[in-house]
Amino acid sequence: MKNFTIGLFFGVLTCGSSYAADIYNGTLVDAHSQKGKLISVEQLSTVINQTDVDYTLLSFRVNTKDIKRELLKIKKSTNGKVRYLIPTKKKGFTRVNSDVDKVIRTITDLQKESLRYKLGHVGFGEIIVQHAPHNHSKLKYEGINLDFDSERIKRAINIVLRENKPVILHVELNDYETDSKKILNQLVLLANANPSSHFLLMHMAQIEFSEAEFIIKNTKNIHFITSHADNEKQAKMKKKKGQQGWINLFDKDNKLQKKWIDLMNENPKRFIFALDNVWDGHWLRGYKERVSMWRKALASLEKQSSVVIACENANEYFQLGIECVKERP
Repeated sequence: MKNFTIGLFFGVLTCGSSYAADIYNGTLVDAHSQKGKLISVEQLSTVINQTDVDYTLLSFRVNTKDIKRELLKIKKSTNGKVRYLIPTKKKGFTRVNSDVDKVIRTITDLQKESLRYKLGHVGFGEIIVQHAPHNHSKLKYEGINLDFDSERIKRAINIVLRENKPVILHVELNDYETDSKKILNQLVLLANANPSSHFLLMHMAQIEFSEAEFIIKNTKNIHFITSHADNEKQAKMKKKKGQQGWINLFDKDNKLQKKWIDLMNENPKRFIFALDNVWDGHWLRGYKERVSMWRKALASLEKQSSVVIACENANEYFQLGIECVKERP
C-alpha cells in the first residue's frame, strides 16, 4: 500500500509538471481589444472577469458621448483589469472623404476628456491606414487605402508621439499587395526617424515571414501584435467570409509554426500578445478558447520569451506599472 501511495504521489507530480509545461501560466495582457455597440457593458465586464486574461487594454467603437460612462462602468465592474486606449477612428476617420480637421479634433477632444476626468488612458487605439472593404451584416464598409504621406495619418501619429505613447498602426500588406513594398519602406523610414518611439503593427500587418525578417533587420522599434493571425481567420478566408489577407502563425493543430517560434525566441521584444476582440461574437463565442490556445502557444516558447511577449512588452511600452510573473499562484 505504501509503494502504491508513493507511486501515486510521483504520478501526480509528473502530471502536474507536464501540464505546467503545456500551458503558459504567467501574466497575460491583451494589448488591444475593443468594445463595440453590439455588446453591453454588463456582458463585456462579465466575460472579462470570467476569462483568463489578467489585463485588457480597451478601445471603444461606440458613440463618443458614451465612452466615459461605459469605460467607468467597465473599470468598476472588472476591478482594475481594464485600461483605456483613446479611440482614433471616430467621426469618419476611416472614411475616404472625411473632414480631416474634424476627425483629428475628435481625437484631441477625447484626449482632453481623459485628462480632465482622469480616465487614465495608457495609449491610443489603432490608427487605420489601410482596411479592406466589408460587406456583411455587422459591417458595411467601402474600405480605405492610405499611406504614411496622408495628412490625417501624419497628424494622428503626431498626437500619439507627443504623449510618448506607442503608435498602433493598422496596415494590410496582403489585402493591398500592390502597395506593400511602399508601405514597408515608409514604415522603416517612420520608425528610424523616431528611434525613441514604439510602433505596433495590428494583426501582424498581414506580414509574410520574409517581410517580418526585413523589418526586424532594418528597425529596432517596430513590433508585431499577434491578433487575428490564427486558424480561425484562415477558416473564414476559406469560406470567403471577410478579408482574404490574414496570415497564420499556427499549423493545422493550433501549434505555433517552428519558423515563428524561432523568430519570437530570437526577438521577443518585437512581438506583443493581443486578441483584438471587437464584435459581440468575439467576446461571447470562442474568447476563452482563443485564450487557451494562446496560453498553449506561449508555452512552446522559451520561458523568458513567453513572459516578454505575453506581458513585459505591453507593460513597458504602455507604461502599465504592473507585475509580470512567469508563474501565477
